[in-house]
Amino acid sequence: MSKKQFKSQASSSRAVSGAFAASDGTLGTFGGGGFGLVSSSPLSYVYEPPDLSAISEPNIVVAFKNVQKKDSTTKAKALEDLLQYTTALEKANGVENAVLDAWIKVYPRTSIDTARRVRQLAHQLQGTIAHKSGKAFAKCMPDVVGPWLAGLFDGDKMVSRTAQSSFKEVFQSEEKINNVWTVYLGSILQYCSDAVFKETIYTLSDERTVSPDDAAAKYARVVAAAILVVRHVLETSSEKGLGKDHDAVYDFLSRKELWKFAAHPDASVRRAIYRLLDTMTIKDLEKQDMEIICSCVITSSLSIDQTSSALDYVKALARLTQYFPNVWTDHYKGTGKKAAAKRLCQFLSKGSQGSTSQYWDEVKNLLLNVPIPVLLPPDDASDHKHVTIEALREGISNREEPRSSQYAAWKAYLEFVQRLLLQPEVDRDELAKDTILPIVTQYITPSRETQAWTVTNSQQSIAEDAAMIASTSPQIFIDCWRTLSNTIAQDLQTSLPEQSKEYAKSQESISAKANRWYELQVRLNRKEIVDDVRLVMKEALIMELQSAIALLKARNGKPYGAASMIETALRLRPDLISTEQQIRDPLRNFMTDDLPNLLLSPAGPYLIDLLPQLRGILDGNALYRRSLRTTLQAADTPAKHNTLRKLVASPYLACLENDSELLADLITILKQLMNKGAPDGDIFQRAIANPQAPSRLIQELLAQLFTDLSLDEQQSASLQGLEVVIKHNHNAVKAYDSASNGSALLAKLIALGESGDETVSQRAKTIGDLLQSHSSPDQAQDDQNILEILRHGLDTMDPNALSVTLLVDLAKKTFGRCGEQDRSAMANQILPDEQRWTEALRPMLTTRPNPSLAITNPLSNSLALIEIPTPSKTIFHNKDGHSTAFRMLWFTTLLIQTSDVFEHATADRRNCIIRKVAVILQMASDNLSIQSSNLLWADQDIEAEEEIIDIVTQTQALLASWISTTFATRRPSDVFSTLLGDSHGLSVSSYYSSRAYISLMTEMTEIHVQPESDPTLDQAKLAKSTADMMKAAAIVLTIQDTTAVTRTFNELLAGLTGADFNQAMKEHDVVYELILLNSILSRDDFGDVLPGIPKQRLVFFIQHVCKQLIESTEDNTWSMLEAPRTNSARILAAETTKAMNYILPALSELYGSFWEDIVVILPKMWPIDKDLPEEILSSLHASLRLYSTLRRMGAGESNDDLIDALKSHEESLSSGLMHLLYAFQGHPDESHQPQKIVNELLARQISNIKGPLDVSADGELFPALGSESSSLQGAAYELLHRQMPKMQEDVSMEKALSKDYVAKLPEELLSLILEAPSMDSLAEESFSRSLPASLRIYLLSWQLIFDHWIGSSDAVKNDYINTIKEGSYLDGLLSLAADFLISSRTRPVDASKYSIESYVLGDCDLPEKDAQGLLIHLYFLSLRHLPTLSKTWWRDKTSRQTQISLESWTEKHFSPLIIAAELATVSVWAATISTTNDNNNDTDHPMTVKTSSATHEITASIPIDEQSLALAVHFPPAYPLARATVASLHRVGVTEPKWQSWLRTTQGIINFSDLGGGHQIVDGLTAWRKNVQGMMKGQSECAICYSVVGGGGGDRSLPSKRCGTCKNLFH
Repeated sequence: MSKKQFKSQASSSRAVSGAFAASDGTLGTFGGGGFGLVSSSPLSYVYEPPDLSAISEPNIVVAFKNVQKKDSTTKAKALEDLLQYTTALEKANGVENAVLDAWIKVYPRTSIDTARRVRQLAHQLQGTIAHKSGKAFAKCMPDVVGPWLAGLFDGDKMVSRTAQSSFKEVFQSEEKINNVWTVYLGSILQYCSDAVFKETIYTLSDERTVSPDDAAAKYARVVAAAILVVRHVLETSSEKGLGKDHDAVYDFLSRKELWKFAAHPDASVRRAIYRLLDTMTIKDLEKQDMEIICSCVITSSLSIDQTSSALDYVKALARLTQYFPNVWTDHYKGTGKKAAAKRLCQFLSKGSQGSTSQYWDEVKNLLLNVPIPVLLPPDDASDHKHVTIEALREGISNREEPRSSQYAAWKAYLEFVQRLLLQPEVDRDELAKDTILPIVTQYITPSRETQAWTVTNSQQSIAEDAAMIASTSPQIFIDCWRTLSNTIAQDLQTSLPEQSKEYAKSQESISAKANRWYELQVRLNRKEIVDDVRLVMKEALIMELQSAIALLKARNGKPYGAASMIETALRLRPDLISTEQQIRDPLRNFMTDDLPNLLLSPAGPYLIDLLPQLRGILDGNALYRRSLRTTLQAADTPAKHNTLRKLVASPYLACLENDSELLADLITILKQLMNKGAPDGDIFQRAIANPQAPSRLIQELLAQLFTDLSLDEQQSASLQGLEVVIKHNHNAVKAYDSASNGSALLAKLIALGESGDETVSQRAKTIGDLLQSHSSPDQAQDDQNILEILRHGLDTMDPNALSVTLLVDLAKKTFGRCGEQDRSAMANQILPDEQRWTEALRPMLTTRPNPSLAITNPLSNSLALIEIPTPSKTIFHNKDGHSTAFRMLWFTTLLIQTSDVFEHATADRRNCIIRKVAVILQMASDNLSIQSSNLLWADQDIEAEEEIIDIVTQTQALLASWISTTFATRRPSDVFSTLLGDSHGLSVSSYYSSRAYISLMTEMTEIHVQPESDPTLDQAKLAKSTADMMKAAAIVLTIQDTTAVTRTFNELLAGLTGADFNQAMKEHDVVYELILLNSILSRDDFGDVLPGIPKQRLVFFIQHVCKQLIESTEDNTWSMLEAPRTNSARILAAETTKAMNYILPALSELYGSFWEDIVVILPKMWPIDKDLPEEILSSLHASLRLYSTLRRMGAGESNDDLIDALKSHEESLSSGLMHLLYAFQGHPDESHQPQKIVNELLARQISNIKGPLDVSADGELFPALGSESSSLQGAAYELLHRQMPKMQEDVSMEKALSKDYVAKLPEELLSLILEAPSMDSLAEESFSRSLPASLRIYLLSWQLIFDHWIGSSDAVKNDYINTIKEGSYLDGLLSLAADFLISSRTRPVDASKYSIESYVLGDCDLPEKDAQGLLIHLYFLSLRHLPTLSKTWWRDKTSRQTQISLESWTEKHFSPLIIAAELATVSVWAATISTTNDNNNDTDHPMTVKTSSATHEITASIPIDEQSLALAVHFPPAYPLARATVASLHRVGVTEPKWQSWLRTTQGIINFSDLGGGHQIVDGLTAWRKNVQGMMKGQSECAICYSVVGGGGGDRSLPSKRCGTCKNLFH
């Protein structure tokens, strides 16, 4: 019979039998009569699906069906949908009954799913449904309470946490939860019983779809959870509380099937059983069959692997043994290999099996309760004498045993052995010798042979306990002790000599042994041990010390292990000196006679440590001084330093107070050693940290340390020394700081706190905090020290000056320590006073402001009249480039912003600060406008300047805050009166005081606050004297009385209308009146007043000004026009044009000759030379503004006289503007705001120039591209860009007329692209404000190069391409683009964010983005117009990595645009040839060209009879970096070789032609057409390039022309 017939049934059969079998093993019935529904387990995978027909929501039906699917992901998604549905339900409506009925059938199986996410969602949904259903869910509880509570004990923490959360969501109090356990206990027990006793792996999982491992894990999880549920019932319920379910519980516990799980392969199941057993009380156990428990829990479980369950197992075993010790004897049935002792040893030898140290505590409890017969079985053989102990030690010594468990393990071992020692049948001495003393021996003298006895944690404690246990057998212990003592003495005698490589290791080993040996003796002496043992220990100690002394003498101190042994013994047993003469006398003689000779030996440092311990038996001071003197006189060797290290740390150092000579020698040596690195540097630190050190030594060493703090190379060592001394002897430091240097030390530490060296900085801050924490009781002295630091830090400019932020922190701390009554005085001392402000500002007030600042300040050109001051001494700046005045400003601002110091200062001090801050802000404004204009700070880089701007902005905001809050209530009139008084005269101080006054008054006007005393115009009427011009201008600009202002304006206007400018210039009267007049005109409120002034009066003034200007020019009495060269002339030019600029708009409707006079005057005021002084900027600015105003008025067409004048003089005006462009091209304006204002104004006027310019004749326009001003550079670019297309039309015409003509790119333009900026140079530039000049010039020049292609013929383009090729110009551009846009970044720039096909100058405000956009556009133009050169560069001049990156970048962003442009060009050409074919009816073989944007193809065909020749040009994705290909579509009437040669020729022309823009494709297709049509006409082809060159039936003469394709003759 075949073996297949005996094969087990299919898994489905087993599943069915498991699902439908009755408890007695028979097949279950179908209903009552055999044809009913199948009754299956709620957990089985085979079950009747729930009835979903009554559910109203179709989506919920689908979700329930998906929950029953096999796939876990599908289940999880369905559960999420159900959860979303139920969560959205209103609790009042509840969950419909059909959903409840379906859910209670699905939930039990889903809650035990193999997927964790499914189980989580099932429990979460269960809680939500129960919560939403309310009381209606009570009827469902018996069906779901079992799996719900089992979920609380799921092995996965996330699942159990979710189940617990869902359960508490429904039952929110402990009382309700307990009621659930009580009420539904029957259902709970039924579920647990079915899960444990009825379910199998095959009933829970379908083996067809579930792997064996997953199925086993699922079964183990269900069983473990059910057992833990029953454990919880036992744990929380009393026997009485079980009520009617009492029998069910104990029936569950009495089942043998339950206890068989004790040896289950799954650790979670084993843990559940062991915890259940541990929970059972003695009464519970008494009701059990102990033979079953013994068989399952002891016999079967002791021998299996208990990894992950060992702790629970031994804990349960200990509890069972404690209650029923006879379970090991009476109930244990195993014999032989299954004997209890062997099984127990087998278990113990495995160790904790990954458990914690608690395992060994439970092992101890177990072994203390196991019956002795089991622990001491009959002696079958001598080698099994102590089998249990050996097994236990083997488990402890297991390699995998964690180190942290060693102490608990050995404690258990010792207590177990101690129990055995108490047994009468045991040979105590033998047992102690074999099991206890090896621990002590291995601890004292470790060796590899006894490595198994090594204790790796808490060795000393275990060795002590072991020794105490062993001492209960005195004779064995004494023998062992003497053996150990002899071993140590022998090791000492045989220690290696100094010449040996292992010398140090040998001596250190002896020292370590001695330390362990004597520490153990000390511990044992404190315990109760027998006298014999104590006596032997003392005798051994005396012998050992005598041996060590003798050895030191014999070997001249070389075996320093012996000295260490002596030092350790006396340190731990100081009583030996006084009680044991056998030790005392030899030591005294040895130290007195031999110590000086052994100081420099290896044993010397150890012998020095003996001095304090021998204080009672010898003169320590004398011996110490003798030893120190001998050491200091010795040669400088490492041995000397080792000895000195010990000597300076000795408490005997204090005895040098009376020996000044020896102390001086020591100080000299310590100063030499203090700055040495390790190991010698710590000698100084040991000395200074010694609390017994003489005060003189401390003071001199501290002085040296303070000096060394100023030396960079010594700072770290000095700080380390200070830290040591302040921690150990801070009083000495405080005394030194107070007596010698005041605040110098603290200031130095605070300064070093800002060091760039993080280690130095951190240590300095730590020491400073320590020094201040040990402050003296004299708080006033400390405050004075801090105030001195503040003054010194602000007023000095040395490189190590404290930073402002640190000074502010110091000030705030000092101010915060003051009492309320002292705060006003302290605030005045902290804030700078008038004298300090004045002294700090003095250097800035002796330098006349830059005259071009007249453009940006309200006092206009009055600054040009400032009397030249006497030069001051050099202005010093600190390491950050800040002057004293600026540091004071920063300090004051930051301090007032972050504290209330200002509020506590006196009114005079507050007013002083407001005035000085206002003045410095005006200086800061000038210095920001023009770099280094007043040296308030030195030249700064971009980052530093941004920090300065931030400081100035904060100060301005602070000043505005004072005005809006403080001034609104207090209105300190003395601030304004003082500033106005300081405005007297023509000094720099009066100039800035006047501006500060104007600034404060303007700010107050904006918030509608008036000062207490408003000056009147009577104070401003100083028409006959210029001494108060600054003051008068300040009053005129800020006074609120507009009527008085109007009256003053009329008076000034009348006076100026009749004034002789030439005559009055000498005394500045006209200048003074013009400045006041313009001050009034510049007022914001005067624009409404001006229209009310009689027009005729204004016209007379304008006519008089024009007359004065024209007459002065004619008689040349003063050079005001044609670039005024005198100071007065420049001021008059600026002020007169400024006045006209204000007044002329009010006269826009009036006619007169003065309009043309003004237009004539303007270009004469613009210089033509390039050497322009800064003084002329003000007049140029005014004249350009006037021209802008005239143009704006002329555009309105309201005044024909003005329009005619502008048109008639347009050429001279344009010429004048262009000359200004050329003049200013070498004047940078990045850090010069007035120059920038003028340049931008000039650029705007130039952009409005109409009509063509002769760029070729004007050789200066191209160099203007190299202007250092971005605005002028842009103006030149726009002019050239605008003119270029017309220029190229002319060049193309000339090329067409003359074949010998070669078009050239301008040399001036080519010179600007000779060399591309390098990435290294650009890395040093800042892109925060504008493009670097070199990059901007280079890129704009290339843009103009490509502008030459616009409007040019193909022949001209070829000439341009040859020029670029010959100079290799393109390589630099493409390399720059690749580096800037790709290589220098982690990922290439996203070109899709830019306009690739066009570029407009000024469209982007961010400089770096602008550069990226322009480079992207230029790269596009390179690919478009110079494809062959670009491809050659990409192939030959770049690295492989760059090629790959550039190709993918080009393919993504550029190729689609290039291909589209090429197709568009070909389409236009195709339309042209189509028209030609239509017009020439005699064309035999017309060509048809079609383009396809979708496929990136061009097809060309020529009809031959009824067929056609056709080819296709295909563009690859990375075109033009990748070559276009030409493919055959249809061949007819031509041989294959010839056809292929035509295709190769066409492809070669397309790919290797220098032309781009689609013209190379046109050329290729044209050549192909010529070949085809030539063949049709009988023409022959070139043997070199295969192009058609001549007729086949001619006169056979050689051709006289070159081939149009390959340029060769004689075809």
